[in-house]
Amino acid sequence: MLLSFLRAKAEKATNKTDKMAGVNATLKFLEQEKLYPDFRTIEAGVNEPECVVDGKKYLMFCSNNYLSLSEHPEVKKAAQDAIEKYGVGPGGSRVISGDVTIIRELEAAIADLVGKEDCLTFPTGYMANVAVFQALMDPLFYGMPAKSSDSVIFSDEYNHGSIVDGCRLSKAKKVIFKHNDLADLERKIKENNLPNKLIVTEGVFSLEGEILDLTNYVAIAQKTNSKLMVDDAHGVGILGNKGGGTPQLFNCTEGVDLIMGSLDKSLGGIGGYLCGSKELVKFLRVSARSSLLSSAYPIPVAGGMIKAIEIVKEYSTERIELFAKAAKVRSQLSELGLKTVGNSNLPAIAIHIGKDQTGIEFTRKLWGKGIISPVFRWPALPENGCRLRLTIMKSHSDEHLSKLVSVCHEVGKELKII
Repeated sequence: MLLSFLRAKAEKATNKTDKMAGVNATLKFLEQEKLYPDFRTIEAGVNEPECVVDGKKYLMFCSNNYLSLSEHPEVKKAAQDAIEKYGVGPGGSRVISGDVTIIRELEAAIADLVGKEDCLTFPTGYMANVAVFQALMDPLFYGMPAKSSDSVIFSDEYNHGSIVDGCRLSKAKKVIFKHNDLADLERKIKENNLPNKLIVTEGVFSLEGEILDLTNYVAIAQKTNSKLMVDDAHGVGILGNKGGGTPQLFNCTEGVDLIMGSLDKSLGGIGGYLCGSKELVKFLRVSARSSLLSSAYPIPVAGGMIKAIEIVKEYSTERIELFAKAAKVRSQLSELGLKTVGNSNLPAIAIHIGKDQTGIEFTRKLWGKGIISPVFRWPALPENGCRLRLTIMKSHSDEHLSKLVSVCHEVGKELKII
């Protein structure tokens, strides 16, 4: 309904003299249908189990701060120490203003965590994904002998929107394969067997409740002479014996050419990174436009993230406890009749709702009962494929989790989806 409406309005708007007609019509529709998102301004407890909005306490179940490192006293102290030594900002682009020692130290720490030789950081994970495909797949721009017409990207249909946006910027051919369908991937590689091939998938699909067995992708990449990139934003920190992520979990890090990850989830900070061989990262330093044309990684966070990585390597017990909490909540929600998605015990638990309007009503009713957890809907998901995603943190108590399950049950019955 929404997508068809917006297309119709856009066509009509082109014939009008009002240059804002399309914008205004869209906003009017979103507001009339109560589809415009609710933006909440948090006053305290940004990444903690209990936060404050408009002077009232709410339980937070939408932060990706899985291991509760954002508020860890040692992490905060390290960030403060970095400010004292280096100041607040990096001064500009690294290629113009020069590198800062602490950012290089962070990149070495990340590379060691995930098991790669080198790393390039970005202020956001989005910037990493937007940069990488153009850099790797449009080599003619950088004076290399290959052509973009010789390049093809094979992307999982459920890949994150930042991957989609990055692929769109590349001149390479784009081929979408069915989600985690290895036969479809192999078939499409045979049909599009160009010299410069890149397979890209996520290690963890949080909205699918799914951890991918990457050994299968490594085997296909090697057999077809394709590069393999894994977006492990939701895997690093919580998967692997040292928190190195999905490739570490499946002991196949060597076979993954490029690991993208995020520092704003399990590690509790902000930013993204690309890890690979020394040669590949050296190339990305001069070809990734969102690094070349933007300020470097924020210095205070770099200090905090170095400490967070030290801590996460020793968090084996904490990871086990986190997954046990998530497993218990998932099981209880399923027993009560809510449709949990996937079969893993990831700390991000997706619940299928269906209609976008129903999902929005669900999250507003949660809000009315003291819980913050927005829904994911179009355009992040297909229209009327709405899902609620509940994220469990190490610092959530049994009381917090019991209230979550109880309130979700109440709301599910009120909306007749149970």
